[in-house]
Amino acid sequence: MSRIHNGPATMKIEHWKCRAHNQAEELSYRNLLGACLGGYGKPAHLQHCDTKKGDSDLQWNPAEPAHHIETRVHYELDGSIHADDAVFNDQLSQVLNLNLPLLKNNRKGVLDAVLDWWKREEARIGGSVPRARFIRKRDEHVAGNGELVPHCQVAVWWLGQRLATMAA
Repeated sequence: MSRIHNGPATMKIEHWKCRAHNQAEELSYRNLLGACLGGYGKPAHLQHCDTKKGDSDLQWNPAEPAHHIETRVHYELDGSIHADDAVFNDQLSQVLNLNLPLLKNNRKGVLDAVLDWWKREEARIGGSVPRARFIRKRDEHVAGNGELVPHCQVAVWWLGQRLATMAA
């Protein structure tokens, strides 16, 4: 969920299905993803994303809309990411190292900001925040000028969870 910019100093091409085991998919556009450097050059325990993934394959492709990644993951208040599916949960933690303290702290910061917004809105309004304001806040995180705020999907997920508990 980090921001990436085109260029070898800021991003690399990840293969959803690793090249070592899926040579026929090596240049398939459906198999290629832009990815952050993921701690490249750092010790293995500080690596994440594609750098940590190495020659492992992933169960679900984050760029494939049919895989519905957003519905497969959830976040905890401490910023950790989990999946209900045991295999995918293991891949998030072990293969991609997405619960690395740095990443957890980044996600927690986004979540804390949304929770602070909610508290401020309740105080300003003097009661419950209307559903329409939650929708508008969620839409702020998915709209924009093409550059999303890093880790904004955490806010989108939390706001979506909150909206699901509110009457339509």
